[in-house]
Amino acid sequence: MMMNTAMCVTASAAVKSNVPTLTHVMASSEQSGYGVCGVTSLGDDVFVVRFMSQQKIEVYDAKTFKLQRHIRVPGLGKWQSGIAACARNKCVYISDHDNEKVHRIKPARRLKAVKNWSVASGPQGLSVNSAHNLVVACSEANMIQEYKKGGCLVREIWVGLTRPWHAVQLSTGDYVVSQFWSSGMLF
Repeated sequence: MMMNTAMCVTASAAVKSNVPTLTHVMASSEQSGYGVCGVTSLGDDVFVVRFMSQQKIEVYDAKTFKLQRHIRVPGLGKWQSGIAACARNKCVYISDHDNEKVHRIKPARRLKAVKNWSVASGPQGLSVNSAHNLVVACSEANMIQEYKKGGCLVREIWVGLTRPWHAVQLSTGDYVVSQFWSSGMLF
């Protein structure tokens, strides 16, 4: 499988501007050599998940982009392609394609509380909607699922396309869903 080895992080310039400015590029990790699969932020932290991450995520300072620490996520598989944060619930979610699960961590706790639950086949992109629920794009099940913070299924939505890769619920209640497509790429 081919993976991008760098992910660009954009932010607005310090001066009021409508033009985003590239402020930092997160390349392959010197320690692991693997590329970035997902990025999210919560408070003053930027959370990064990498392909083949050895059951951990990286935490960077949002201002300096310096690595602060790693958070161990027991049972996390090798293929994670989604990460999302919820400020209200003060947690970070990580999709685990290998084990068909979502992992939830509470990064502010001294002993990181880790919870996981099973989801439909092929969890990929994650997002948090206005109800503070987690939206999971399940590529192999051709659906999106919505969960409350504790892993309680709210609803399943069958989509009219194959391999949904990411889904975001708009303020109107509608969903924007991206689809994975590749020419000759094998899994």
